[in-house]
Amino acid sequence: MSVSLHLRARVLSLAGVGLIGLVNALSTTATRADGALAIGTTGDIAKDGLAIGRSWNYKTKSQAEEMALKECRNFKDAPQRTRDRCRLISTFRNECVAAVIDPKAGTPGAGWAVAGNSEVAAQRAMAACKATAGKGREDYCEKDEVKCDGDAK
Repeated sequence: MSVSLHLRARVLSLAGVGLIGLVNALSTTATRADGALAIGTTGDIAKDGLAIGRSWNYKTKSQAEEMALKECRNFKDAPQRTRDRCRLISTFRNECVAAVIDPKAGTPGAGWAVAGNSEVAAQRAMAACKATAGKGREDYCEKDEVKCDGDAK
């Protein structure tokens, strides 16, 4: 094999390795996105409020779980006794998470959901909030920002 042909084969070989590495890096980012949802409640949302922690697009499931629990335990709109009860509710990949609450203090309306897309997650969370809000408070449930993980929209 001539030097020129040998060099060309080597360059093509290296380019192929580089392309494979790039494809792997890009696909790892999309397919390895992990999310989690943590909720803190005493069981009496009207009295003690609700703490919520969400994470999305983390490299590992354990990182997503850790961040959701941390966010829940630091949720400023809930008393410490509620934040102390933060527990992991769900982990997910390529899905969306939504939370909905009745923002008035002393009301029980709250809902959360994980689903394959943002619209379904928001609808399910809203339905849960309306179901727990009590007569006359159903229309006060407010959707928080819906977050999607990986390729979900």
